[in-house]
Amino acid sequence: MFRDVLPERIPDYEVREQQIEMALLVERALQQERHALVEAGTGTGKSFAYLVPLALNLGGGRAVVSTGTIALQEQLLHKDIPFLEQALGIEFRAMLAKGKGNYLCLQRWREEMQSPSLFEADQFHRLLDWAERTETGDRSELDFAPGELWGRINPDDSCAGRKCSFYRDCFFVRARARLQDAGLIICNHALFFTDLNVRIGSGGRAGLLPDYQAVILDEAHHVEAVARQSMSTMVSSMRLPVLLFQVRRLDGVNLDALNAALGLNNEFFAAVAEFGPGGLQAGGIGAAGGESGRFLLPDSDRLRSLGDNLLQAAARVKTSFAADLLGEREEALLSCLDRYAGDLQEILEAGDDNKVFWVELSKSSRRQLVTLHATHLDVSGHLAQSLFENGEIASVVMTSATLSIGGSFDYLKNAVGCSSALEASLPSPFDFSRQCLFYVPPDLPDPRQPDFHRRVAPVVESILRSTDGRAFVLFTSYRGMNEVYGLLADRLPWRVLRQGDLPRQKLLEEFRQDLHSVLFATSSFWEGVDVQGEALACVILVKLPFAVPDDPVTEAMVRAIENSGRNAFMSYTLPEAVLRLKQGFGRLIRTRHDRGLVAILDLRLRTKWYGRFFINALPRCCEISSLEEVDV
Repeated sequence: MFRDVLPERIPDYEVREQQIEMALLVERALQQERHALVEAGTGTGKSFAYLVPLALNLGGGRAVVSTGTIALQEQLLHKDIPFLEQALGIEFRAMLAKGKGNYLCLQRWREEMQSPSLFEADQFHRLLDWAERTETGDRSELDFAPGELWGRINPDDSCAGRKCSFYRDCFFVRARARLQDAGLIICNHALFFTDLNVRIGSGGRAGLLPDYQAVILDEAHHVEAVARQSMSTMVSSMRLPVLLFQVRRLDGVNLDALNAALGLNNEFFAAVAEFGPGGLQAGGIGAAGGESGRFLLPDSDRLRSLGDNLLQAAARVKTSFAADLLGEREEALLSCLDRYAGDLQEILEAGDDNKVFWVELSKSSRRQLVTLHATHLDVSGHLAQSLFENGEIASVVMTSATLSIGGSFDYLKNAVGCSSALEASLPSPFDFSRQCLFYVPPDLPDPRQPDFHRRVAPVVESILRSTDGRAFVLFTSYRGMNEVYGLLADRLPWRVLRQGDLPRQKLLEEFRQDLHSVLFATSSFWEGVDVQGEALACVILVKLPFAVPDDPVTEAMVRAIENSGRNAFMSYTLPEAVLRLKQGFGRLIRTRHDRGLVAILDLRLRTKWYGRFFINALPRCCEISSLEEVDV
């Protein structure tokens, strides 16, 4: 197929041995009903390598392709799948599955129409016009951003399901029904793992997706993190107020009980926030511009007492409903209050040794949000049961450009509970020795010193001048990014862009259009960013991407590993950093025609024993010792 048929039917198709090898492995996994782990470097053509075997081997069955990013979903649905259907004369019957938060809830929209003053007038009329004519209720149809107000009109946990009077017309229910006709379902990892959890919780009687026989997990280096998040319990400072806002509109509710619960909610979360970085900003939970940060949930008698008071207040709201007025909407909201109380109780008790209980402070233009988390540390047992040892799923294929450490998949297999699988680590078809220069400058400052970013700024400037801009400068923290940006932005002769100053996609558009611009960015730009051609000729990785040691989840993971008698650095910290570095390195060479320089400004590559693990994980490039050798 790849060697004979595709070159005949696809103009300029390049036969890539790595793509053929991956396709044969995926086909073998499907035919033998086995799992497969495939690391395939940039340029392999992974999507064709799993889509073609799926089309040829599923018969009348159904498969799921789960991705980590919207960009890949769009590529599959609007480019790769239509292209293969036309070129090969096959039909995938592919459909996109989205979570319920993407759809208009007719029940909540009716409630909101009773108080349109809460919306901006123009926004309300645009939503009204769209709601009257939409056939899908899909938010993606909107030509404007509804912002936080969308959260008041999409389905949430208060959904009454089949008992809702709008059930037959529900946009989300109709979208799920259409999936029954799909042969291939495209979704994101969050929806896929939420579906798994629903199936396990219901004993297989329910699910968000139709049944399927095979699943491709593309961008699979995110699987452990997304699975952990999908299993987490979260209670934010806005969860109860949003719920009580809906309760307030119902007949028979005791407003005194409701207002008391809101007051205790504010008091409890304000007390939680006081333990965070810098304490709580003046003005309370609703104040704009509060501190951001993550920290372990304090072991505090005061918090437990306030939490107990809040739980009792929520219970009084439940009992304040007039029993003779309970309908499907009231019952759904009562169930939401039960789930809220159960989640808050779980976090306050903090009794599970396999979970870390922590707090996240985040800020928006309007308020500070405080969120309590109960996060699983080890998801391998859950994934083994729900995914890899699930008799209903014949084959799971995990693929990404970064899955192995030194060619071994042991770290991944242990993390996700996959005990047995076909394996292949396939190099990129690109010629890195010709296309990519690799530079570790001499006399670098120690990255562990507080003045590191100030001292490394001149090194960054020298490299940028040698490549005439056209660079990503990637940091491991906002503090470091902002410090170097402040030192260099006015000195550099090109446009200097910074993450946070514009939306992500707008930043990338500006970068691509200005061929000599420079982009300063942090963690989210280390992966999932594809800039081809002359606009990107240099990637500077300022530090090795070790996780922040005082991050509550990282800290708990390290402690749990050490308590089990293992070496946390070797079995967790180092592998995570190596995989992250491979992602950052992969931003540069995206096609056979790209050329450029990757510079890593961390002396630990040369001075620490573990430096070789990072070096060995990267493709063999043309290493240079001086910027005078740069010709990109």
